[in-house]
Amino acid sequence: MWRGRSARVTLVTRGGIVGGELPAVQAAVVPIVPGDTLVFATDGVRHEFMAEISVSEPPQRLADQILTKFGKGTDDALVLVARYLGHR
Repeated sequence: MWRGRSARVTLVTRGGIVGGELPAVQAAVVPIVPGDTLVFATDGVRHEFMAEISVSEPPQRLADQILTKFGKGTDDALVLVARYLGHR
């Protein structure tokens, strides 16, 4: 979340194996405002991407750039980028 504000919020990831060794789920609430950019990435993406992203890019282009440059290549990876436009 960055537009008009210089705040970054990182949700902590937890290790585990799907189907057996997952830790307890913990809820988190992160307030957002119109214009905020939300970036979600799985563990197949190196976390260093956070220092190099430009939220001025369109969401699809930003997701493609993160996946191309920071995908580990040894694990499956997913990047979701969304821009919150607010209520209509």
